[in-house]
Amino acid sequence: MPSVCASLSTPLWSPGGDLVFCAAFALAWEKLRARFGPIRMDPQPALADALNAAALGGEVVDPAWSVSGAGFGGEGIVEALRAELFSKFPDAKPEYLPEEVPADALLAYGYLSKILKFGTTFAVREGTFQGSRVRAFGLDNRAFGPDPARRSQIVVHDWAAPQDFVIELVADDPDCRVVVAQMAPVETLAATVASALGRLDRLGGEARLLAQGEALAIPRLRLDLEGRFGELMDRPLLGETLGGKCFDEAKQRVQFHLNEGGAGATAEAVIGSYGRPPPRSFQMTSPFLALLQRREASAPYLAAWVESTAWMEVLGPVPPPAAPPAGWGSPPGWGPPVGFGPPPSGTA
Repeated sequence: MPSVCASLSTPLWSPGGDLVFCAAFALAWEKLRARFGPIRMDPQPALADALNAAALGGEVVDPAWSVSGAGFGGEGIVEALRAELFSKFPDAKPEYLPEEVPADALLAYGYLSKILKFGTTFAVREGTFQGSRVRAFGLDNRAFGPDPARRSQIVVHDWAAPQDFVIELVADDPDCRVVVAQMAPVETLAATVASALGRLDRLGGEARLLAQGEALAIPRLRLDLEGRFGELMDRPLLGETLGGKCFDEAKQRVQFHLNEGGAGATAEAVIGSYGRPPPRSFQMTSPFLALLQRREASAPYLAAWVESTAWMEVLGPVPPPAAPPAGWGSPPGWGPPVGFGPPPSGTA
């Protein structure tokens, strides 16, 4: 099942560990950190440390295709964000940016949208992935037609084996790269990214070109996914300005596509503290540790890690949650950005 992560340092899971990172959430956190210093909580989650250590800036995300900010409702943060968002993206339909918040509410917000297009549309074809037939794009291998122009949009950066190579798809913005690397993963998404980027420009001359007769098939990708980062929520914030607050929500929605017409990403993220911290709760609903220890002793005389109900009197299954109201579903208005998805039929 695909998951959204807030930091590139997230471990890669296996098997089936689909994972997507987009910088919108990190941008919002970066504005929080710039305003209040490194964000501290009690207890401090590893994700907060990872976000505090991350540095994006203009090198990673061009301000022309992003909006981010952090502040209190009474400072006009919502009005400032909405004005900047619609000046840069007149057709944006934000779902996470509220119309208004209380004066003492803390809001951090990030939005990113960048669409890349290929000058010559690749051919739609069938491919295989992990033993399944999938819709893909690449070359049609015809003697005449657009294949020469398509091949000119491929840069072969490294090739070690049929299952181990790094290529680039050249899009309409020379400042951006679309890199596709088939390779063995490393322990984290960041380490895997670094491994792929370290292989750029290894080949030179004719080896960088896709020769006639060499096959190209890349599965079409389309993702629309929300991630909620519960480890950042409902924990008391520390510090003179933020003390007594906690984040009521921390989430990001990512849309991503890669197909014969181009590639693009649109993401929206919000981190918000809108009121008093919720009442503390001490219900043991997940694995816990139980200790028996003499008060002055340096070690317990019993330690038990409880992870199953084998030790408990089970009364029955937990009832399912109540059904949502009729008509409840995905928020209206979040549509594909311009250029999202495959081009109209007949353009391949």
